[in-house]
Amino acid sequence: MAETFDPVLGGQQLAGSDPVMGGWVAVEQALDSPDPKVRIQAIKGALKYGSKGAELVIHALQNDPNWEVQFAAWETLLEAQDPQHVQVARSYRLPLRQLGDVRARYEAGERDFRWAKLSKADLSQANLSGANLSGASLSRADLSQAKLSGADLSGANLSGADLSGANLILAKLSGANLSGANLSGADLWQANLSGAELRGANLDGTDLRGANLKGAKLSPGWDRFVDLSGAILPDGTIHP
Repeated sequence: MAETFDPVLGGQQLAGSDPVMGGWVAVEQALDSPDPKVRIQAIKGALKYGSKGAELVIHALQNDPNWEVQFAAWETLLEAQDPQHVQVARSYRLPLRQLGDVRARYEAGERDFRWAKLSKADLSQANLSGANLSGASLSRADLSQAKLSGADLSGANLSGADLSGANLILAKLSGANLSGANLSGADLWQANLSGAELRGANLDGTDLRGANLKGAKLSPGWDRFVDLSGAILPDGTIHP
C-alpha cells in the first residue's frame, strides 16, 4: 500500500486521506500526541469532520490536562458556525491558571496571562503594560499605582480590586467586572469599558476622557467627580 507523509504527525498515513490534516484517523492520532502543539493543530481542523470532530473537540475542552489545548478547543467551538458548538463554549467556564510570580514572568518577557488566578494578589506598582489578562481573576487584588496601559483586561474579574492611581490608558476592560473596585485617581484615558460592571465602584477623581462606557452598568451619581470629556456614555451619547 502506498504511503504519504502526514504534515501533522510527521509520520506516515494512508494514501488518499486529507493532505492538510492527514484524514480522520490522523486527527484522532494527533489528539493522543504527547505534544500539546500537535493536539492544538488537530483541534483547529477537527470541526470539518462534523459531529465526530465536534465530540473530540469537546472532549479535549473538558479533559485535556494542558490549559493551552483546552483554550484552543474552547476558542474553536466559540468561532464555529454551528450555534450548538458556540453555546457549548459559552456555557463552559475555563479553569483558571496558576501562574505564580507574575511580576517576574513579565520582567522575563512573558505577556500572556489569560485566565490567570490572581485573586488577592499584591501587584501594587507592578508594570503589566500591554499584558493580556483577559478572563483573569483579580478580585480584591492590590493593583494600586500599577502600570496597565494598553493591557487587555476584557472579561476579567476585578471586583473589589484596588486600582487607585493605576495607569489604565487605552486598556481594554470590555465586559470586565469592576463592581466595588477602587478606581479613585486612576487614568482611564480612552479605555474601553463597554459593557463593564461598575456598580459600587469608587470613581472619585478618575480620568475617563475619551473612554468608551457604552452599555456599562454604574451606580447613581457616578459621574459627579469624574472627567468625562469626549467619553462615550452608557447610553451611547458622547460627552461634550
